[in-house]
Amino acid sequence: MEEKLIPAHILFARWFIRIRWIALVILIVSNYAVKHLFNISIQEVSIYLLSAVLFILNVLHTIILKQITKKKSSRVILGIKNEIHFQIITDLIILTLIIHYSGGIENPLILFYFLHMIIASSIYSTLVSYLYATFAILLAASLTLLECFSIIPHHTLEGFVNHDLYKSTLYVFGTGFVFACTSVFVVSLSHMIISRSIKSEETYVKTNIELENQDKLKNEYVLRVTHDIKGHVAAVLSCIDVIRTKIAGPLNETQEEFANRAFERTELLSGFVKNLLNLTKKRLKHDTEFEDILFKDLINKVVTPIQILTKDKYIDFNVYVDKSIQMITGNPFTIEELYSNLLLNAVKYTPPHGRIELTVKNRFNHIITEISDSGIGIPKEELSRVFDEFYRATNVPKDIKTGSGLGLSIVKQIVEDHKGKISVSSELGVWTKFTIILPKNPTIIP
Repeated sequence: MEEKLIPAHILFARWFIRIRWIALVILIVSNYAVKHLFNISIQEVSIYLLSAVLFILNVLHTIILKQITKKKSSRVILGIKNEIHFQIITDLIILTLIIHYSGGIENPLILFYFLHMIIASSIYSTLVSYLYATFAILLAASLTLLECFSIIPHHTLEGFVNHDLYKSTLYVFGTGFVFACTSVFVVSLSHMIISRSIKSEETYVKTNIELENQDKLKNEYVLRVTHDIKGHVAAVLSCIDVIRTKIAGPLNETQEEFANRAFERTELLSGFVKNLLNLTKKRLKHDTEFEDILFKDLINKVVTPIQILTKDKYIDFNVYVDKSIQMITGNPFTIEELYSNLLLNAVKYTPPHGRIELTVKNRFNHIITEISDSGIGIPKEELSRVFDEFYRATNVPKDIKTGSGLGLSIVKQIVEDHKGKISVSSELGVWTKFTIILPKNPTIIP
């Protein structure tokens, strides 16, 4: 099994240190409780001394890890691996001593050896994992055999175990055999599970990369084709405009009608191609240029033309922007396009004498925008699709011919480029509300 990259090792080493602090507190509390509350015989002073050693070791681990991560050389990875080795080895030795002073083989803490085997299996190769299993078996076997043959003293857990298990050779060897078999089984099982999960993750990553590459190729193809179409459509549009404005000569009534209809359709096609080109460029360009923006000026720039349109349709247009919102960071052109698209949609689908509201609130590191209208609404079953490319709701009146189905896709792309979120809610025939959450500074959002 391949070892994980340096970030994973750093995270694991830090996690191991945090867990050790928790274990240290539990050890001290348990030592006191076992001795003074449950009257179980343990070597209290020895356990406290081992707790102090564990405390010093954990401080040492923390210092060493900080020193290693400060380096910017190729030896950083090796340093972190060696530090994790140091942590596991010292933990196993301390664990063995704690078990010795609190009952030996009679103490259920002996099961904690398995925890370290699993941890080693999760980050090291098969060979290293089995070496750790062997080391743990040797430590446990040495402790139990030395106590069994009275080479070192056995500290019985009086009040917890009523018979001297450590003196029974059959029990010692039987338990040792089960312990050794379980250790090998734990390491094998851990490796099998971890290897499969890593293979699944690698397959997922590889598939995801392939899909991203295919999507990029598709976008590049669409970009080239759309750009070519845009030039041709623009040429056709200008020619039709010359004809319908009678610069090339007079037209009769029928000719003028068809020229105007052709111009309108071509103009719609031109807008569609422009939106498609805009969306494709946004998806291909990942290096969005951000700058500081005075939010009040940006909103005023967007709202002014919308007020003219709402006045023509006798729509009540209300704007509320929290005065505490000053500077934000983002792309001023795309944010302006974001608000313009949503407000123009609201005007388009709100009947005369309706209502549109724009509310922007200040919330810590974000601004929350709500754009609501009393328009035609969106069918409930179609809300999840409104941001899809080329999608238009089924209840859009046939007399509303403008709209390519790309506007909301562009809006969503802009929001995602700024690391924000957008959602929509609606009641058919009554209202629609878009909610946008944008960070004030997307460059500091991870």
